[in-house]
Amino acid sequence: MTLVSGVDGVLVGFVHDSRWLNFECGAGQLSERIGERVPLEGSLAGLALQKGETLRCDDAQLDPRVEGDFCRVSRVRSLVAVPLWRGHETVGALCVSSCRAHAFDERDAATLTSLAGFISAVIMVAVDLASATDALLARTEAARPGAPADHIDDRAAEERFVANVLIAGTLGRLQSKSRMDRCLRGRGLTHAFQPVFDITGGECCAVEALARFSGQPKRSPDIWFAEAHEIGVGVELEIVSVKQALRSLPQLASGIALCVNAGPEALMTAEFLELLETSQPWRVVVELTEETRVDDYPRLSGALKLLRSMGARLAIDDTGAGFASLAHILKLAPDFIKLDRELTSGIDRDPVRKALATALVSFASGLGAEIIAEGIETAAELEVLRGLGIRYGQGFYLCRPTSTDAIPRCLSPKTLLSAVSRAS
Repeated sequence: MTLVSGVDGVLVGFVHDSRWLNFECGAGQLSERIGERVPLEGSLAGLALQKGETLRCDDAQLDPRVEGDFCRVSRVRSLVAVPLWRGHETVGALCVSSCRAHAFDERDAATLTSLAGFISAVIMVAVDLASATDALLARTEAARPGAPADHIDDRAAEERFVANVLIAGTLGRLQSKSRMDRCLRGRGLTHAFQPVFDITGGECCAVEALARFSGQPKRSPDIWFAEAHEIGVGVELEIVSVKQALRSLPQLASGIALCVNAGPEALMTAEFLELLETSQPWRVVVELTEETRVDDYPRLSGALKLLRSMGARLAIDDTGAGFASLAHILKLAPDFIKLDRELTSGIDRDPVRKALATALVSFASGLGAEIIAEGIETAAELEVLRGLGIRYGQGFYLCRPTSTDAIPRCLSPKTLLSAVSRAS
């Protein structure tokens, strides 16, 4: 239809027995005829197969070679039938039609003959490939009751191999889907918990749930979540992670809040809000990463209004790592602003980092938000951050991520006061 002007419909038919041509694909006005058939005897397509040459009909109402009933019902007036070949054998026909008489000339017939040669070559490759694929997969039959496990595994491996050959990258996508399906079932996904301290006195006020993945390949959690979003299950994985993290709330002391990470799409789902509502939302801080793009701030604000009506609070994560966090802060009015580790790392030695942190402290104060400094790894960094008036902090210097069972030992007053006093 692209190569020849005046074409209104196309059908491709194949011969499966000695009497009929079955139409198996098509386009245009003839697409509604897919699945029908015409006799080899008494049709122009059948005659083209028998002769092995391209035939043209200029007016179906006057040409006795055509299948009259089919042409009348399909509103066909002009028709070109081109045989399709596999090797030296005709196996089908390309049928091109128009609603008007004398629509095609010799040049059109030549173009369609060349096109049929291309289609025939594709058919030959497809049939040979199908035969080779069947032979490969015949070694192990599809999973059936009583089939040995190793045979089933072999079959699956061979199917993945064939799929990857036919469509480049299929194997990688299948592996990604398999990994994500495992995580969505809660397998291989756990959490470590890192305390957040009031660094002016040493008390623990919250813990952040940090996702950990035990599957292969070994890589950071952000890459796992990025892969999930790439194959379209990122929101589902975030919700599974939050759901699992919320189960730890009963294990935490009543005065300790739980920080969970979620992107804007997940946060705006009904399932996420239901999870919070059925937990202890007044003990939950939702951390929104600054690198996550927000396309609909009014809708997100509406979801946050519901979240806050339950008593939950909002933190903007990774502030200082990019520009998106400022838009989040201005439009969402968070309760907490978390300084990214890129900003706090080496702040005791870098006047630029210190100046930027000072500005953000002033900015947060004007908004009525509190600052949480992430990534505190030395006593000198802690001392500078405390000197800037920052109240909350977390990092390896204070406590590494750990299990909920180990948190009480990490929060012993002696240990916390020692860290704060060393910084002083």
